[in-house]
Amino acid sequence: MQVSQEAQELLETLWLEQEGEPPVPLSALEGSAAFNELLQLGYAGVADGRADLTDRGLREGRGAVRRHRLAERLLADVLDLGEQSLDEAGCRFEHLLYPELEDKVCALLGHPRACPHGKPIPPGPCCETGARETGKLVAPLTGLEVGEGGRVAYLQAAEGSRLRELMSIGLLPGAPVKLLRKSPAFVLSLGESEFALDEDMAKAIYVRVQTQRPPSDNGAPRERGWRGWRWGKANREVADD
Repeated sequence: MQVSQEAQELLETLWLEQEGEPPVPLSALEGSAAFNELLQLGYAGVADGRADLTDRGLREGRGAVRRHRLAERLLADVLDLGEQSLDEAGCRFEHLLYPELEDKVCALLGHPRACPHGKPIPPGPCCETGARETGKLVAPLTGLEVGEGGRVAYLQAAEGSRLRELMSIGLLPGAPVKLLRKSPAFVLSLGESEFALDEDMAKAIYVRVQTQRPPSDNGAPRERGWRGWRWGKANREVADD
């Protein structure tokens, strides 16, 4: 049965007692439409002068908190939403996360353990095997291990000049890339060229991670070494020694 937004928010509030939050006084709940809805659904009950969640309510409350914190993580990590807007936006967005989409978002974010406020995200079934097998499906270039690669998912930078600089060298959604080095700069292969980027530039590149290196367009192996690298800024070439 569909739960109203008000009842779901109350369900989350009651579940947070599991994390040590102070209990909600029964006097504040009695007569409210949201609490009556939880009672009718069998999610809550009254015992010893206080409101408690039933076993079913605990499961539903845990799921609601998980979706809320995943929504906040998505809004912060992918959409770069400011902290002041996270809670309200998370409340609205969590209602869109039906179970299948919830697991996909969790996998997309790499099965995160905490929300942007540092509160734990209750793990779901997808976290049992997914975190070990796939890691993040989409990650910033700085989060990849050397040798990992994939295709550019999107670019995210506060400054338009950085986006234009990255796009000017062919870093567009769908472009195959591979991380070659992390020090002294982040070095990636793109097509037949290799580029060295500073950390801020590398953070702006989000990659849909693949376990194997994407092939070059003509199937030939890419050159190794310093040839074709561009140092510091993406558009300044370093000459070979």
